This record gives sequence, C-alpha cells and structure tokens, in this order.
Amino acid sequence: MRWLALPTAFALAAGVFACGGEAARYELIISFNTSVTQEDLEEAEALLRAYDDGLEFLIQESFPPTGRATLRTNVADFCPTVEMELEAKTYIDEVMCEEREAPTQSGEPDQPVQSP
Repeated sequence: MRWLALPTAFALAAGVFACGGEAARYELIISFNTSVTQEDLEEAEALLRAYDDGLEFLIQESFPPTGRATLRTNVADFCPTVEMELEAKTYIDEVMCEEREAPTQSGEPDQPVQSP
C-alpha cells in the first residue's frame, strides 16, 4: 500500500518544480470518521507533507478527530487534487480546502485614533 504513494510524491515534486514563483498558502480541515486509527492520522499527515515539508498539522482531541493543516505549494489545482486523494481514504468523511492570501502590508503604520 505504501508503494502507491510513491508515484503521487514524484508527481507532486515534478509539479512543484515545474511552477515558478512563490508557493500559494492553503488551509485544510479534515473530518475523520470513527474508524480512524493513529496509523491513519499519520498516513494523512504524510500525504500532506509530500506537498510541503514545512506543513503545520494539528489534530483536535475529540472523537472522531478533526485535522487542521496549513501548507504552501505550487501544485496546480491543489485543492481538488488533495480533496480527492484524502476523501478516497475510508477513514475520512470530508475535506475542505481553501487558498489563503498572504496578508497585505501597507508602507505606512496605523494612524492613532483621535477623539473629536
């Protein structure tokens, strides 16, 4: 089963190197179901880490757990791709993925509030 992940990892690496520019930032919410095991959580994390080794992945300590991930990648169509990969797992009910824009910074500091 682990061998099936290798073609995906190679394809992801190729996609990252093929795209230029800065990687986009994504946030995911993963709803696991009651059949999830610790090994399954680790498998889901490894799948996401193939996209970004700097992945932030937190598991909510409820049952069934919810995972929250933040990562950066240049992979085209990342959200539909990762949603399809993860939702194919029997221990995952739903995946929500959203691209997040970097916060904008103006060149000027905030102005103090003045009373009339």
